[in-house]
Amino acid sequence: MTLTQTEAMGLTLAIESVVAASLAPAFARAALLCVAAAIAGSCITHPILWAIYYDATAVIGALTTPLLEGAIIAAETLAYRALATPRWDEAALFSLLANAASWGAGELIYALT
Repeated sequence: MTLTQTEAMGLTLAIESVVAASLAPAFARAALLCVAAAIAGSCITHPILWAIYYDATAVIGALTTPLLEGAIIAAETLAYRALATPRWDEAALFSLLANAASWGAGELIYALT
């Protein structure tokens, strides 16, 4: 099964929102603001990723996914820092864990098809 961009975006938003909301209590952060950060960050990075992924793969090859995921984690850290937490380390952790869950789900979907 190959996901369309819209399906992948919906799945990304759902997964990353759930992860962000789930992490919020452990850091005494407002779950709604964590979800807002997840959605805001993904709404910016996801379309960019889809637009450049195949061209980047032609240039970068096997390192495309890790390099682009690293850039996405860094970019979405800004959203978490702006909306959810005053701490950079927490913002980076939220972004890392939310994106790891989303990436992992995508890998699982492709592995099962």
